Amino acid sequence: MINNAHNDNNTAGKKRPCSSWFEKLQARFSVPGLLLVAALIGCSSSQNATASKPSPASVVNVPAAERSKIADAALTQRFKSLCAGVDGEIGVAVVHVESDRMSDFQGLKQLPLYSVYKLPLAITVLQEVEKKNLSLEKKVRVTPDDVAPGSQFNMDLWRRPVEKTVAELLEFSIVRSDNTSSDKLLQQINGPATVSERMRALGFSNIDIKYSSREFASHRDKPNLGTASDLARLLAKLQKGELLQQPQFSLLFGFMERARTGGERRLRANLPAGTQVAEKTGTGDSTTNDVGLITLPEGKGHLAMAVLITGSKPPVEAQEKLIAELARAAYDSYVSSAATNSH
Repeated sequence: MINNAHNDNNTAGKKRPCSSWFEKLQARFSVPGLLLVAALIGCSSSQNATASKPSPASVVNVPAAERSKIADAALTQRFKSLCAGVDGEIGVAVVHVESDRMSDFQGLKQLPLYSVYKLPLAITVLQEVEKKNLSLEKKVRVTPDDVAPGSQFNMDLWRRPVEKTVAELLEFSIVRSDNTSSDKLLQQINGPATVSERMRALGFSNIDIKYSSREFASHRDKPNLGTASDLARLLAKLQKGELLQQPQFSLLFGFMERARTGGERRLRANLPAGTQVAEKTGTGDSTTNDVGLITLPEGKGHLAMAVLITGSKPPVEAQEKLIAELARAAYDSYVSSAATNSH
């Protein structure tokens, strides 16, 4: 169970021995580097923003690449600490897009995606548009018989037969997380297998899309699966412009930025006001997910982040709070001057 009693202020000022993972770093880093580790994580149970900072001399004496490794190790440990109270399964991964640095906790664990699958679906559809196999202006007929189970808010879109463009279906799929629109898009690209094949061609073998939203509703023991690591790396490639040309990227990014299916309660919740976040959430049976791109301030780049939680008993609100805490930990790590000096 997520331990809601954990509070950084409750442990502030109490000393504890350095953890074994820190001792292992002694063989990897120089003395100045270890001084910076101590400054970054304090060898104490206090993990709030007022932890002691490295002296200017210690920072200068540590090579930039070594500072990055130390910061990444500290962030990984922070992820592990935050996730310690989860009684279900969790995968967390973050990539700093511009430097390709990555930190994760159980990032290779394959977990249910729920509506997060609509992100690789959208990328596949837009790649087909670029290949001239599909047009954003193509009209697709949707009838009440096509409706996939979902929120009433979305099902009400399809009370009577209507024609929508592929672009409109993409907007509904990402912004509103509409299942019917997603299923109609899958039909345009010959089904879920096309998405899995495309992901494998791109190097993401752990993103496994086998079912439409309607099919999954009848077979809830067989969810579409993915790993936080593959999703974070997919987002990083998306931000770099390696997956889509600029017009298609801008369209998808705009939809993701407008998405509020998780309200302001997940990746966005603890970030500074005005932080740009483009995301795709997923919610289901004891599952709370969010993946997205976070723009850092002062030209420090972008974070591609994925958090997948499943089988956890606490309410959705507690799981969303954890996602927010993980996102803020990543944000703070990469915003700090010591952590961003390598790019």
